[in-house]
Amino acid sequence: MDSQDKTRFEIHGKSSVKYHLKANHVVEAKRWFWTLNNAIQWAKDEAKEEEKRQTRHAEVLRQAKIEQIEGRAPDTASESPSLAGTKSNGKGLAPPSLGVPSNSGTRLSTYASRTTLESTIADDEDGSFSPYDQGPPSNEVNRVHSHVTTAPDFEGDEDDYGDYASSRDMPPADKDALNITAQSAKLQLDILSNVASSLQIEKSRDPSLSLSEPAVDQALAAYEAAVSSLKGLVQNLLKISRDRDSYWQYRLNREAFLRKMWEESMARVAHEHEELQSKMGESEEKRRRTKRALKEALENSSANTSHPASKAPSRVQGVTDGDAGDADAEEEDLQVTEEGSEMPRGGDQETRPALGRKKSTLSQISSLYDSASDDEDEFFDAIDAGEIEVENLVGAEVTGETEKPGEETSELRAVKRTEVAPSFKGYEDPIRDKLKMDYDNRPKISLWGILKSMIGKDMTKMTLPVSFNEPTSLLQRVAEDLEYADLLDIAADRPDSMERLVYVATYAASEYASTIGRVAKPFNPLLGETFEYARPDKGYRFFVEQVSHHPPVGAAWAESPKWDYWGESALKSKFYGKSFDINLLGTWFLKLRPASGGEELYTWKKVTSSVIGIITGNPTVDNYGLMEIKNWTTGEVCYLDFKPRGWKASSAYQVTGKVVDSDGSPKWSIGGRWNDKIYARHTPGFEAQVSGQDPESAKTFLVWQSHPRPSGIPFNLTPFVITLNALPDSLKAYLPPTDTRRRPDQRAMEEGEYDLAATEKHRVEEKQRAKRREREARGDEYEPQWFTRAKCPVTGEEFWSHNGKYWESRDAQDWSVSEDIF
Repeated sequence: MDSQDKTRFEIHGKSSVKYHLKANHVVEAKRWFWTLNNAIQWAKDEAKEEEKRQTRHAEVLRQAKIEQIEGRAPDTASESPSLAGTKSNGKGLAPPSLGVPSNSGTRLSTYASRTTLESTIADDEDGSFSPYDQGPPSNEVNRVHSHVTTAPDFEGDEDDYGDYASSRDMPPADKDALNITAQSAKLQLDILSNVASSLQIEKSRDPSLSLSEPAVDQALAAYEAAVSSLKGLVQNLLKISRDRDSYWQYRLNREAFLRKMWEESMARVAHEHEELQSKMGESEEKRRRTKRALKEALENSSANTSHPASKAPSRVQGVTDGDAGDADAEEEDLQVTEEGSEMPRGGDQETRPALGRKKSTLSQISSLYDSASDDEDEFFDAIDAGEIEVENLVGAEVTGETEKPGEETSELRAVKRTEVAPSFKGYEDPIRDKLKMDYDNRPKISLWGILKSMIGKDMTKMTLPVSFNEPTSLLQRVAEDLEYADLLDIAADRPDSMERLVYVATYAASEYASTIGRVAKPFNPLLGETFEYARPDKGYRFFVEQVSHHPPVGAAWAESPKWDYWGESALKSKFYGKSFDINLLGTWFLKLRPASGGEELYTWKKVTSSVIGIITGNPTVDNYGLMEIKNWTTGEVCYLDFKPRGWKASSAYQVTGKVVDSDGSPKWSIGGRWNDKIYARHTPGFEAQVSGQDPESAKTFLVWQSHPRPSGIPFNLTPFVITLNALPDSLKAYLPPTDTRRRPDQRAMEEGEYDLAATEKHRVEEKQRAKRREREARGDEYEPQWFTRAKCPVTGEEFWSHNGKYWESRDAQDWSVSEDIF
């Protein structure tokens, strides 16, 4: 305890380590002080007791060995008369060459008899682990034995099971009794062997030796005693073995029973949660319909407020029946105070009570049905119902027509086009539009049944059956980001930087559209595995390399005449039982070459992807989190909020955000669903009512719409994803041996040969492990072939920079630096 401050105390550890703690009160500090000291003393006492037990057991074994070697009787006071006779006459059966005195058999038989006697006493007391244990008293042993006998029926208190679940799973008696009893049985067998050998030697020395001889009679008596003792020891061994088997069988059955109960409880909770979400969603939809109906009734009754004073009685009656006028229309005729009274600007005095009640009714309804997401929901509902006219942002003259590139920009784009064009060799064939298989016929295995033992673990380090995979790689998942690369081309041609940021942000959100229905696991790339992809019709090329295995990192680089796109797919995943999350850690960079000239640098980080509904058997992909897309050249920023899937059906796939200028003033609002469509509006955008007064903010522009997902494609792949793993003959000659398309297990998976895929997957993974062991033995560290570590001069962040050698090697068809990884 601290002598100055009674609320402080110290804990002194090893190597002069000290922990200083402070309690909220003196009493609390003293309680901690005494509790910790008692715990320390208890631990010391336990250690001393354990040491004593080990010493006693070691002494017993040592004595047994000494008695076996030296032939010394364990208890001289209990020597038999025959032993005394043997000593007096000096006769013995064992010759000196055996190293066993003639009386050794009798002495050891006496020890065996004592063992048998104690074993018999233990049996009479219903002991479970023989008298050699120095552990708990007999009542503790009996309690354990009684539990064992009732184990299969799972009867007994939970407290009893709690005792078994302690750190001392097996009683100390059971840990040592088996060894000691087995040692004693071995000792008795040695005695029997020595007696038999002595008889044989004596018989060969004196063929006329008869059974009536005293020495033979003594030997037979010792032999009989040893056999009797051995029989008791064997019974003890069998008893201990049965007890141990029953004990652990009980533990195994109990664990299986509890695990089954836990799984059933988890499944029940998940189903109840889904039912609750469904009911709450229905309730929310009913509430919104009621609010819309009331609002329509108020708007319809607003026409009555502009009638002459003679219509006042009917207006009053309408309010009494539940109808109310529109607040906006009433503001022309009256001013409403907080108490509900009104100050007329004109009109008949008789209308005042009715108008006041209408205004109060509107306020009450608005407050009753107020919700933070109602405005956004109304906006999406209005668009779906066709109540809001949507224009195409590309065709609309928002800030001017699409700008033609200047001379400087045209030159930059032409140079880049010249660099990219040679990479289109091998991609002359039409893009693939279907797989070899027509439907997903993978063996059906419960995903929950496999994953339940992996809760809390990193998904990238798990080994799952190949039937959980889809015929794509994580490297190809990175390439899926380019499905809507047209948005970047459009952004480069927009004249206004704010509009360019709208398209870049929409592109960042569109990268998740392909995840819908994609719950199968892609193949984990091998270290050094690569993937290239080029689209002559789109004008870009893409390349990615697995530069690290633990943690898994894939470095990617894409080029087009109008933009460059690069980053790293560094992910960290964890399974939580009900779902597993995939956190993407890398930063993504975009260098845009706008038509107005110069270059603009954008950066953003991806949000968290989650697979939910695993327990209920309806896995669904959800993406949630905040994303910040920044234009480092102009200082403008777009903030996107991917909303997590809630209990309302309308909340699924929602994304909202705003674009602010360098001063932080919002200029654009973005919203929609990342799996379908994304819209943009001028400020105040979604913050304004659908029927707002600002005509400019009422305009809604469609920025992006996802490609239709055709039915009948296995694994829920998109048409774009189907093209990634295609390997036409014209392309084979240009690909390196490390390209994902050449991976045998993934190719077998695509062709429906699942057994071959599983075999090949195991083979290539073992080959990778062998290469890693070779590098470790040599002390080498793996160095990527096509990427080097660099630092962005603008943001200061480190990234993997493409060294440009891959496309040079492709043009020269020189893959001598590539390793044989497949």
